[in-house]
Amino acid sequence: MEVSASELGHVIGHGTAKHEFLSAVNSGKLHHGWLLRGPRGVGKARLALQFAMHLLGNGDGRFSANADSTVGRLVVAGSHPDLRIVRRPIDDKGKQKSEVPVDSVRELSGFFSMRPAMGGWRIAIIDAVDEMNRHGQNAILKTLEEPPNRAILFLVSHGEQLLLPTVRSRCRVLRCGALNEHETLSALAQVGVTAARVDEIARIAPGRPGRAIELESSDAIAAMGAISDAIRNLANPDARVLHNALSQASKSETAMVVAMEALRLSLQKRAVRESDPALAGDWAAAALDVMRIGSEATALNQDRAQTIAAALSRVSRLVPGA
Repeated sequence: MEVSASELGHVIGHGTAKHEFLSAVNSGKLHHGWLLRGPRGVGKARLALQFAMHLLGNGDGRFSANADSTVGRLVVAGSHPDLRIVRRPIDDKGKQKSEVPVDSVRELSGFFSMRPAMGGWRIAIIDAVDEMNRHGQNAILKTLEEPPNRAILFLVSHGEQLLLPTVRSRCRVLRCGALNEHETLSALAQVGVTAARVDEIARIAPGRPGRAIELESSDAIAAMGAISDAIRNLANPDARVLHNALSQASKSETAMVVAMEALRLSLQKRAVRESDPALAGDWAAAALDVMRIGSEATALNQDRAQTIAAALSRVSRLVPGA
């Protein structure tokens, strides 16, 4: 699968993950399976690609290879013989399919069975395991249980779906958390977001610049503001504020996703601030419930306004006077 030139270049943040991987490379004892775990949009796939390019010949230790390098040109053209990238394919209408095909994963067995064409490693990246079914995960497991010589498998995980324990236990885990504010702004600037808009876009998905760019739209920004107003008014409900939140958040799928993520994030922050452990647990549980409500709504194509109303109703139980 081809890679766009914009997917290459310096990976901002994730210093610990970079250090752990480079130490493993330098030790000469490189594990055959790597699981990059963290929230969607923090740069995990970009980092996995840089790790692969490091092993394929761009090994300067800075993980910043671009499309102008020899390896970079082959990767962008989708013609590097020793690299496979498995993602959800695009259908005939130009829309990305919902799952990574099992056959694409099974084909890796044949790919790994061959010797590296350029004398180094054979590398595959699966982006992401959350978008695979159990059959796909079982196909990965077979490769991890019987790893071929000079073969490396990178798995990207957003933590949104359960991963088979047998897959996880056979991988070395690299944790890639949300970026700090400075890193987020730098990452957005790096991909061309103007200084005038960088703060506004960063607020869509704090610490996750890739996710913010993916969701950025006028609908999303309006929904984010409306849901924030609704959260602030839960103790003293205002029908107009609630109506505006439901209206703005139901305008599009993106608007609903941003509204639900803003609601979930506010609950997580409240849980962190709460000094009473029992109440902190209640706020954290509400955040998980909001995530579940959103996931079910997307999977079942449920009414957006009703989804937002259900999420706000769940939160209101924790607000005195609501």
